Amino acid sequence: MFEWKGMLAGWESTILFVLLLFLLIVLFAPGRRPPNFPPGLPMLPLLGSLLHMQGISLRGLLRKLKKEYGNMASFGVFGTGVVLVSKMSIIKEVYSHKASAGRPPMILGATRNYLLSDGKEGDLGLLGGTGPHWVELRRFLLRHLRDFGIGKTSCEPMIRAEVEELLEHIKNQNGQPIVMEHLFHRSVLNVLWGMVTGSRFKYGDKKLAKTLESFVKLADINLVSIIFFIPGVVKAMMYLPMLDRFVKPIGNICKFIREEIENYRSKKDWENIHSLLTLYLTEMKKYNGDHPIFNEHQLRAVMFEMFAAGMATTASTLTMGMYLVAKHPDVQQRVHQELDEVIGRERLPCYADLESLPYTRATIHEVQRVLNLIAFVVHCALEDCNFEGYDIPKGTVFLANMEDAMTDPKLWKNPDEFDPNNFLDDNGKYVKNGAFVPFGIGKRQCVGEALARMEVFVFLSSLFQKFTFTLVGEEVPPGNLYTFNAPVEFNAVAHVRPHL
Repeated sequence: MFEWKGMLAGWESTILFVLLLFLLIVLFAPGRRPPNFPPGLPMLPLLGSLLHMQGISLRGLLRKLKKEYGNMASFGVFGTGVVLVSKMSIIKEVYSHKASAGRPPMILGATRNYLLSDGKEGDLGLLGGTGPHWVELRRFLLRHLRDFGIGKTSCEPMIRAEVEELLEHIKNQNGQPIVMEHLFHRSVLNVLWGMVTGSRFKYGDKKLAKTLESFVKLADINLVSIIFFIPGVVKAMMYLPMLDRFVKPIGNICKFIREEIENYRSKKDWENIHSLLTLYLTEMKKYNGDHPIFNEHQLRAVMFEMFAAGMATTASTLTMGMYLVAKHPDVQQRVHQELDEVIGRERLPCYADLESLPYTRATIHEVQRVLNLIAFVVHCALEDCNFEGYDIPKGTVFLANMEDAMTDPKLWKNPDEFDPNNFLDDNGKYVKNGAFVPFGIGKRQCVGEALARMEVFVFLSSLFQKFTFTLVGEEVPPGNLYTFNAPVEFNAVAHVRPHL
């Protein structure tokens, strides 16, 4: 009898311990809804809102949040709070503030940093960096990219050279269907690489083609996947088979970048080449590589971002532009008519023609609106802050709901269709729309915006001046589920437009 009572006492102690542990978790574990936090899904200690996020895609979840909880809606993933910011005026208010200019740790950026630095660095480059070193790097790049012509007409000859070669390449297809998926990547990269290394890639470059073949499609990237919030997952990611499809392509690009830098260094006259890489290597030499910005790992990260982000975003926009205009013959005809009347068919359009081509300009901006490449822009709070009357703790992740902003019927005449009139007044004049921010807002606005604007205009206006495009072999439009949107995969036939 005594032994039985002792056993019962042991079980009672265990139960009491478990209850106390549970109470401590409930009271002190991260993941609960902070005081005066925006409304949203229930948030439990440790788990956050995971139990309420099952069986629904990210897009579905975010649309539901906006509908049920309004313009500031929240959920939690493990110990991290996430706030979905909707309505353009509120997005601008939040994202223009210095307190929201942080970038949360993102698994793909962390993986890239791990591979570029042999596992030594955790905060590299512009896209994923935060803090004073990020500010210094951004200023350096902005200053010197302007020196290389970004934002000025001095970089237009480089763009024009790529356009002319692309036009000749398309003409040489002789009416055969063209696979559009990677048509623009080499041309766009050559403009960037001309500034970065002073060199370019030829058609058929095997090394470049091999790297592009394994390129991760933007639409496959989910920057707020639940798995990416798990503490310590970065190191484990290298060994998780289910994530191999992301790690391998990143590794291929990292290898490509390392080889490009080493090949550049091997040139006897590299110090005399007018390029961003020469400037960066010179700064590294000055500090003997012992500087938080001017070191080997940061250099690799900058070049990685120029290659991957700079190329993929502009190439995706050009591809979607070809698709949407070719799919709408009435729009293509009006673009042809305006180009014929203003430019003719002898000289190629240049960026100075932008103001004289309101319909073409409106069409290109409508392409960007419909594509809406980054549907949900990810930032995080660098400090405790208050927006719209809600208290936002430091470390909270913000998601700017650009999907909602680009389809708001209060902001657009015809938000659900591809319609250049969304950027035109009743007299056919181009009208700026404050909701149109394809390159971001605030402190993290894209450093290559001026170059991308020029490239997209010069490439697309030149292509539609010289050719009429018809779609063949169109794929089903992608079902975009995550953070980015993807252009449609399709083939097209180019018909040469004769001289007037």
